[in-house]
Amino acid sequence: MAGGRILARLGIVGAALVVGVSAAAPAYAADGSIGGLTIGPDGHLLVAFTASGLPDGTSIDPQSVTATLDNQTVPSVAKTVEDATNKPARTTVLTIDVSGSMNQRIGRTTTTRIDAAKQAATAYVDGVPPDVKIGIVTFADAAIAYVSPPTTDRAAVKAKITALKANPNGSTALFDGVIKANAVLGKDGLRNQLILSDGANDHGADQQAAVTSIKAAGVKVDAVSIGADAKGDLQLKALTAAGKGEVTTAANADQLVTYFTNQAQAQANQLVVDITVPPNFAGQSVNVQINATAGKTVVSDSVNFALPAAGTTPSAAASSGPIPVASPDPGITSQPWFLPVAVGMVAVGLFGLLAVAFLVSDRDTQSGRVRRRLSRYSLTAKEKAAPPPTSGALGQSQVARSAAEFAGRVAQTRDLDTGLALRLEAAGVPLRPGEWMLVHVGIAILAGLVFLLLSGFGWFATLLGLALGVIGPWLYLSFKEGKRKSRFQQQLPETLQLMAGSLAAGYSLPQAVDTVVRESQGPMAVELNRALVEARLGVPIEDALETVAVRMDSMDFKWVVMALRIQREVGGNLAEVLTNVAATMRERERLRRQVDVLSAEGRLSAIILGALPLVFVGYLVLARPEYIGLLITTPLGILLIIVGVVLLIVGAFWLRKVVKVQV
Repeated sequence: MAGGRILARLGIVGAALVVGVSAAAPAYAADGSIGGLTIGPDGHLLVAFTASGLPDGTSIDPQSVTATLDNQTVPSVAKTVEDATNKPARTTVLTIDVSGSMNQRIGRTTTTRIDAAKQAATAYVDGVPPDVKIGIVTFADAAIAYVSPPTTDRAAVKAKITALKANPNGSTALFDGVIKANAVLGKDGLRNQLILSDGANDHGADQQAAVTSIKAAGVKVDAVSIGADAKGDLQLKALTAAGKGEVTTAANADQLVTYFTNQAQAQANQLVVDITVPPNFAGQSVNVQINATAGKTVVSDSVNFALPAAGTTPSAAASSGPIPVASPDPGITSQPWFLPVAVGMVAVGLFGLLAVAFLVSDRDTQSGRVRRRLSRYSLTAKEKAAPPPTSGALGQSQVARSAAEFAGRVAQTRDLDTGLALRLEAAGVPLRPGEWMLVHVGIAILAGLVFLLLSGFGWFATLLGLALGVIGPWLYLSFKEGKRKSRFQQQLPETLQLMAGSLAAGYSLPQAVDTVVRESQGPMAVELNRALVEARLGVPIEDALETVAVRMDSMDFKWVVMALRIQREVGGNLAEVLTNVAATMRERERLRRQVDVLSAEGRLSAIILGALPLVFVGYLVLARPEYIGLLITTPLGILLIIVGVVLLIVGAFWLRKVVKVQV
């Protein structure tokens, strides 16, 4: 009961907080705001500065305004726009959403969102200074041609606002509207874009294109959201961050009208700060900070601005330099349910791994004892680290056996089982073709899921993960196969020396091979034991050893088998022959190792140079996909990818030829 009362009290307190927050009217803290920057005809930097949240009757004192560039105080003069000597042109474009959702009611009132937007736009037109040109751009399925070009004719602008209607079936082409508004604003004077939207972009251009357009145009962007979801708010925040503005949410028509009225009042109270730029700042990106007082309140704001080089026109400076990169869109990872779902998926995956491990460890002990007693006559006598291929490496459950049998039938249908079985045997992997295919598919799916989660459900990263999951197991198999063959080649001289000693002691060839099997380890013991089993089944010992040479792709062992065949036909001292062959191979192996040492630096360089671009691309795909977005969305980017891949392949083959020496 006590716990219930505590929870009830906490619920009441939480409800009170929610009601208090929702009932509170939007408040604006007193603070300065830089409304725009431009370069005047005389090369001075003109900064539009205002303050919001000031008490009634309070305004900024122009005499109190100071300006700094990178914390260095510079000469400046602040005046009202009407009194400024270098009076910059001011232009504002209202970018208004007219999608189908704008016909819905705003908040709990009977007023539709489009009607509230028209009321707010009209209030803005009534309150803005007469010299400010006002234009209108609307967007729905696509950015509609601007309804009204920037003009000071207030009656014409109001008429266009009154005629606005929402498209009943229209989607939200927010980014197209923003790009169109930037084009309408032009490139001269102080330019502002005021966005009104009620939803996330779902048509047309992407966020990166809109952000790039804002930064390239150098306009100030503010936005108001009415009923937008979390994704829409994130998109508006990205746009306003690029335009050095802010996002405000309006819950009803009155708040929307108040916001637009405050925006108009802020432009009416704007000061123009005329800054004389010292020559040493020309051509640099500087932090511009404006400080002032309004009554007893200190207001300030700062932005970064790229100053043109000496003798460079502002338009040329704006069009040069690197293209800004858009901030990444968090996408679905920002949803509140994403983390619990991801944790749940990881938990299910761990449970599956534990279940598989339990099934694999649940072996039949009786069959294990029988297998160990028969290991002397099996194909895996000396391979202590690997179970026999027929042991069911995926477990003994009915599900695992059924899945492995189905995969095996698929491999047989596609004629993959024979070649795959040979590769698995050569690599010493204790899996059947069907089991390998199941593991391969599982790794590909798991890699795709991992990249899907790490990238925030990015499709390109997911495809990259699937590709790595498909290619990775084959590379692993090739690595294991090459390593095992190399180990076999290294053991060959000692094996021949041991066989020669056994033959000199009076052993027959099969007995000498059996001695090697009992005294050796690794792939040599496994392969020779297999040859002995085949010989006991009636295969000539030379043919069984020839099969080993083919399976291990060893030309040296083929020469040994050839020597055995010649000795059987013409006679001779086989022990002496094997001793001489072993000495020759030992010298060749010493020379091969010396070559490997001398070429180690080149091989390491080839590996690093070949892997570095691929690893870096994988990192960018996961961490900052917007950096390489242009490479896969533009014809020039695709061409550069093709050229880069071709050059990488050519360089890899060239380095391989340089560092590879045949011995």
